[in-house]
Amino acid sequence: MKPGTMSDFMWEYQSHFRFSLGYLAKRVFELIGAEIEPNALLVGLRHPEVSTGNPVCIESEDGEWPVALFDRIMDDVTAAIPKHPKQRMYYGDEASMRQKPHDIRRLAIAEQVQLRLEAEGLRTGRRTFCSTPHAVGDFDVVCALQVPEDLFRRHPVFNAVFNQEAFETSFVLCCIRQILEEGQRGLMQPDPGRQLASNAMRSAPEVIKKAAASFMRTPFIEGRYAGCDLFDAINDVSQAQYEGEVRPGRLIFAASDDPNLSFVLKFDQPAELTQTRWARKLLQMSTSGSALIADYNRIVGLGNLSDVSVPPVAVDFLGHGQWDLRRGDQVLMRSRFGDARLPQEMIGKERFIDNIRRVFDSIEETAIGRFRGVLDVLAKLPHGSSLVIASDAASEAERLHRQGTVISPTPLSGALIESATLIDGTILADTNGICHAIGVILDGPASSESTPSRGSRYNSAVRYVDAASVPRMAFVISEDRTLDVVPLLRRTVVRSAIEQAVAAIATATSHNFHKVRAFLDDRRFYLDEEQCLKVNKALDRIEAEPLNLGQVMIVTERFKPHPAFNQSYLRD
Repeated sequence: MKPGTMSDFMWEYQSHFRFSLGYLAKRVFELIGAEIEPNALLVGLRHPEVSTGNPVCIESEDGEWPVALFDRIMDDVTAAIPKHPKQRMYYGDEASMRQKPHDIRRLAIAEQVQLRLEAEGLRTGRRTFCSTPHAVGDFDVVCALQVPEDLFRRHPVFNAVFNQEAFETSFVLCCIRQILEEGQRGLMQPDPGRQLASNAMRSAPEVIKKAAASFMRTPFIEGRYAGCDLFDAINDVSQAQYEGEVRPGRLIFAASDDPNLSFVLKFDQPAELTQTRWARKLLQMSTSGSALIADYNRIVGLGNLSDVSVPPVAVDFLGHGQWDLRRGDQVLMRSRFGDARLPQEMIGKERFIDNIRRVFDSIEETAIGRFRGVLDVLAKLPHGSSLVIASDAASEAERLHRQGTVISPTPLSGALIESATLIDGTILADTNGICHAIGVILDGPASSESTPSRGSRYNSAVRYVDAASVPRMAFVISEDRTLDVVPLLRRTVVRSAIEQAVAAIATATSHNFHKVRAFLDDRRFYLDEEQCLKVNKALDRIEAEPLNLGQVMIVTERFKPHPAFNQSYLRD
């Protein structure tokens, strides 16, 4: 074993490198809108010609993965190599044939590592992904990333075909593959991990852009492939204007000879999607009944595709710089001014019920059901809208009668909402789902929660809700179909989980405190004053410990109680 304190020693900066990879993964998922905690780890297999040191090493700060999980992996790799499918491939150049045994061994290592991590990860509801290894010192090192299985239930993959072989793809999968590619690229640098702030790996926004571009290279039309960067081309079209106007439109990817395709008109000379002004001009012709038809990067006409067993992939242009990639009714990816993200559910049923009950503690079940239905109606409207639920709605309707239209108390319905949202202003309803006013211009003093980056509809709702001495709640749907709930209370957490983490860090050392520190760091809001003092005392002690070879200490910002925290955010 080399100098140092780690029994799983591969190189001096392995823990720093794993930290950088884990941080990159976490940041990528935050930016695309996935509320998950990814887990990054490194697995190293000693080179066959090396006889000293551990045959398998794992870099994971909590020791969750026992080395015993990889018993006999070297034997299994050796056995897999002669049976690997790549053995049947022959290349026309000598250099590729010389490289072939090395490549097959790397693939076999990655597959055997993934096999073991996948089986163990499924027990805890996680799916595992691995890079091919790269040599660092005496080890072939694999980067592994684990994400919750639930992520794929919320954002399912779909099958595409390349070279007559089916494969799974999705924006999530492309992000994961790109993260692992960055990890592999980082391992190729000298002393990987030595410089935490180096450019060995791309930034999270760069990774997301590359993943989005990769996803858009999916052969949405079997047997045809893009001849341009579709992600950039569609972004350019979405941000262009035609005679100063930007209007919604749709583009469907379909083969021009698809028998299910019916043309309204067909161009004698197809237009290139990369010819932005021309494509923007043609998009003006698309309507709810017909769309532009693109045989990948060539616009061939205007028409529609009849219902078939495999829904077509289409781009919905929603407004300036805003578009959705859709497959049938499933939104695959959203782009807002070049920033790709996952589609977001307006608000999950459980989160909605929990939030509205905590804001209005005496609200009845029938009213909750009515408001859930109201939200579904608002979500389907083609324009922005807002609705406020107020405990004092009746008196507020009278107070605001000069800046709104008071109506006879009427139960909220789809017809009422569709009509009322055609005019400016907010719908005002009480906690029983009875509407008292429409077109209300909300008032209220400036709020710290307001932000100039958001529209007036959102900021007005924030000011109005914050100014109240009684419970109020607002739903604000913006023009790009995103929802804000004001207030959207933080999720509740299990009381015992916080207590156990505080107790654990009190006895932790600089070698094993990382996981519990990260847990508490993500949940700062939920610690009371006494718990903050205990955590800070532990951090003072841990950070004062002397550093060993290859060890770096990242100073943690000290904890302090959040002024908005109370015991209602904890559950037993």
